[in-house]
Amino acid sequence: MSAEVVVFSSAWAAEAHLVLGALTGAGVPARLRNELVAGLAGEVPFDAVRVEVLVPVEEAARAQQLVDEARQPAGADRPCPACSESNPAAFELCWSCGAELTAPPG
Repeated sequence: MSAEVVVFSSAWAAEAHLVLGALTGAGVPARLRNELVAGLAGEVPFDAVRVEVLVPVEEAARAQQLVDEARQPAGADRPCPACSESNPAAFELCWSCGAELTAPPG
């Protein structure tokens, strides 16, 4: 087996699974480590239960780039046309007043 490096770790197994799926979907071989100890959170030191995503050393740079891209926000916030409150790009309704947000340009 080739040497592996950690490109991502999380206290939440679901988050690690999302990263694993993004990597394997892009053709990067990856696996999880410590997945089964995540259920011990609160019983053992917090840093002992982090779920890690590992990739082969030769894929580390590409994998880290994919992880960094996946962690970026989906798009720029946009103002509500009714109350001018800032809303994340993925929202369809304003979180503050409930008004429908205009479709982003593009």
